[in-house]
Amino acid sequence: MSEQNTVKIPTFLLPIGAAAVSLAVAWGVLQSNVAHASEDRERIQAIAEEAAKKAQANGQAQAVTAARLDAIVVSLEKQEQISAKTNEQISVLVQALLKSQD
Repeated sequence: MSEQNTVKIPTFLLPIGAAAVSLAVAWGVLQSNVAHASEDRERIQAIAEEAAKKAQANGQAQAVTAARLDAIVVSLEKQEQISAKTNEQISVLVQALLKSQD
């Protein structure tokens, strides 16, 4: 009676069964990793797009800043020339005043 209710598995099928179980587990892990990777890929893509927008805006800001710096340099050069002319004129006036006091 006990022999009729038991299941007998040939011993040569045990490695095949173990391989099937490990294959099923590996497939499940692979599917989980693929799903997780696609979520990460979407998140990384969003971050990359935002970084590209910020870089473009930063590049434009740097161009504007460079243009402003050029304008400031030109303005300072003009002020330096004006200051030099003013110093010459003041020097001439001071010399004229000193001569007139003698």
